[in-house]
Amino acid sequence: MSELLGALGLAWPRLLLYPGGLFALVASWLLGMWLARCRCRSASPGRAKLGAVVPPLVALALLPLAPARSFPYGLDLVVALVLLEWPRALGWGAQRREELARAYAPLLLAGLGLAEACGGLELTRLLRWPEPLVAQLLLGASAALWLAALPRLLASGPGGLAGRLRALGLLLVAALPLLGALAAMLAERLPADLAGWLLPPVAMLAAGLALGGVARVPERARARVELVLGVVILGLLAVIAGGR
Repeated sequence: MSELLGALGLAWPRLLLYPGGLFALVASWLLGMWLARCRCRSASPGRAKLGAVVPPLVALALLPLAPARSFPYGLDLVVALVLLEWPRALGWGAQRREELARAYAPLLLAGLGLAEACGGLELTRLLRWPEPLVAQLLLGASAALWLAALPRLLASGPGGLAGRLRALGLLLVAALPLLGALAAMLAERLPADLAGWLLPPVAMLAAGLALGGVARVPERARARVELVLGVVILGLLAVIAGGR
């Protein structure tokens, strides 16, 4: 723990500037305004309680996004999801198990597909575009299902600053595979230094626009899309398992 705290101290720009800190506050506010225009609102306004704000802010600060300062400790998908969902976990006592299962089942299936396509749970692996076509299809379908599941999660979650930071973190997880795909396609056309500055905002903007579009789709149609994507992911997982 002391080593982790020391590393965070050395990487203070991550906490205060980017991808946490000032960037997270501004980006989460802009995302909240955009989602409100797309009729994807939080269940309640909420208040900025420190215990609810800190975990998603830490998750954002540790995301593997260039050109943030290097950090020796990686963040995996499970830990990131726990930190981002901490504000909602504070209100789980009033929710039924059926509601939680309906909200998280597509997200967990998408997380399983992401981990299988990339060969692990570390978020840095989402930035590496896989070679086999079946893994590429699985990665794309899983990222799409993760994105499609977000409107329901965000509509039933907390509001306020904690809710906005949570929404931004969940969105950026879906943006990481897109960022990896862009980096792979433009590796020979774009210098690495320039790509580190240019591609992350492009991936974030594309993911945000996609989430806004998904939020405008009626709930029943979105549920059908989630079902189709879930079947595709299960089929691709079966193909990968059968090829081993």
